Amino acid sequence: MTRQYDNHGRDQINIETIHLVPQITGQELLNRGIQLLNKRAYREAIYVLSEATKTEPSLSDAYYYLAIALLSGKKPKKTDGWTITSIEEKLNSAVYGDATSSKSYVLWAIVKYGYYAMNGFIENSPTSAQLFSQGESIQAEHAREILYYLNDSQNPYWMYLHNKFGITN
Repeated sequence: MTRQYDNHGRDQINIETIHLVPQITGQELLNRGIQLLNKRAYREAIYVLSEATKTEPSLSDAYYYLAIALLSGKKPKKTDGWTITSIEEKLNSAVYGDATSSKSYVLWAIVKYGYYAMNGFIENSPTSAQLFSQGESIQAEHAREILYYLNDSQNPYWMYLHNKFGITN
């Protein structure tokens, strides 16, 4: 953009020289967020995946991966309540956007059981058992992805995935 001034010193913009920057799509942000997550760059992944949810709120996978990034490699049992609440909100958005998303239900079950049951807290509805039953048809690739990002051998839902699908990391 070039600036020009009129005879009174006021700014005038030459519209012909403005170059528009193409808008980054939610899917592009999601892909970048997953790359960052794979590098364990959690803080950056959280930022990029949050932007993906703002850019394209209907992109349910962005909420799923954002929930994983918010865990930041920690077991749900060792995560603080504020973060768990945020993770649950993201996973709720993921299943709201795609009710057939088995991976979101299973991840939510693992997180919920890991935080509430393993810390001796009461689980509100939906319970981890209800969530897990919604995700029982999880595909092997998604189960292995959860196992890759989250290692929680004390969690029975995680162990179920591990025993059925193995672990790849």
